[in-house]
Amino acid sequence: MEGSNKWLVLFIVSIGIFMSTLDSSILNIANPTIANDFSVPVDLVQWVSTSYMMVITATLLLFGRLGDRIGNDRVYTGGFLLFAAGSWLCSTVPTLGFLILSRIFQGIGASMLMATGIGIVSNTFPAAERGKALGLTGTVVGIGTMTGPSVGGFLVATWGWPAIFLINVPIGVMGFLMGWKYFPEQPRQQDDKKPFDLPGLLLMMAAVVTLLTILSQYLDEKPVLLVLPMLLLTGFYFYERQSPNPLLDFELLRIPQVLYGSIQAACSYMTQTFPVFLIPFYLEKVLGFLPSQSGLMMTILPVSHSIVAPLAGSLSDRIGPAYLTSLAFLLQGTAHLIFASLQPHPDLVRLGVGLVLMGIGNAMFGSPNNSSILGACPREKAGYAGGFVATIRNLFYALGIATSVGFFTFFLQNNLTAAVPYTQAFTGSLAVVYRIAAAIALLGLVISWETRNIRQPAPPQVESEVNRSV
Repeated sequence: MEGSNKWLVLFIVSIGIFMSTLDSSILNIANPTIANDFSVPVDLVQWVSTSYMMVITATLLLFGRLGDRIGNDRVYTGGFLLFAAGSWLCSTVPTLGFLILSRIFQGIGASMLMATGIGIVSNTFPAAERGKALGLTGTVVGIGTMTGPSVGGFLVATWGWPAIFLINVPIGVMGFLMGWKYFPEQPRQQDDKKPFDLPGLLLMMAAVVTLLTILSQYLDEKPVLLVLPMLLLTGFYFYERQSPNPLLDFELLRIPQVLYGSIQAACSYMTQTFPVFLIPFYLEKVLGFLPSQSGLMMTILPVSHSIVAPLAGSLSDRIGPAYLTSLAFLLQGTAHLIFASLQPHPDLVRLGVGLVLMGIGNAMFGSPNNSSILGACPREKAGYAGGFVATIRNLFYALGIATSVGFFTFFLQNNLTAAVPYTQAFTGSLAVVYRIAAAIALLGLVISWETRNIRQPAPPQVESEVNRSV
């Protein structure tokens, strides 16, 4: 593909990435206003976000597989339309229930975008530039996350919360028209007559929805209910092992770069959400910050992420991903230990250093690890591989939030029961949670370092010959 066209393709994919990340970060600002307008408590309004996350996680593999069959370009452009239509519906709903249903519809479009976007980028760019291109998508994620709070605050204050959804409509329509005109035709699997694994899909969806529901609603009261999603996941695994057309591609999991990269992704993405969710509570509940002040402080993380992501992607093209992911885990673990040392009195320098290290570590992990996984996959399976990577990311983001809140609530209640002053109980509970996060990061570091020789990519000329032969 000519140089100008491949960068245009990256731009179109980045539109979808920016739109979806902006939507998520804007919603965090609008949730209190939505709860007030519909006169509902926080535990109900959280389903506006949870339902969206559930449907994305449950359908990513489906749309990744569909992209391999009919072309990732078609699925991605269709995702633009569904996301725009769902956004319009969200802006017009009369009740919270209809808003949640509209978010599910919107989430289907977002899933189509997430499942196929990085596969399109991977297929469009040569091996020597793939990490750089994926690194630039990481910058777009950072920009969308960074601008969301300020844009959301302005839209909600000026036009009300429906405006945060309406802003997606023209962006989605523009992305659809550009993708329809300029996307190159993507590779397709030759065996496209095989039926979809509908029972496997339903089992996986049931397991994901049940797991996230119990973690977000019933973990404190009835933890025994976790047995149900565990049984569903076990049933999904054994069904997939004997299915003639499994949803879970075991051939890809036999590739070392895919297997070890996926395990590391689970470790990294699970702990990336710990500071994003809990630190704002520390700033406002313990230090007495205003929401605008805490939002400004938290901007440090996406700013550092957006600066480093393209550099990490380019560097991974030169030296391979293994050393970068190892350094990423080291930085993330250090950041968690810094967060574990926070006290009831302000120490913004310490907190700022932790957020910078966390942002750099997140950026140094994402694009190098994705490039390693996608570079080891056949081009005609890029859609599935992209959907698989996105499924891991979204699932462990959700599990990270639920796990961090669950542990924090448990230790906070125990400390308060022991008559520990609130601020000390809060920071003490925070310290335990972040030590757990640091231990998970250490596990990721050990895996990354021990597999560093396995995960180095083939030279570009060798990969080119492999791609031409599939």
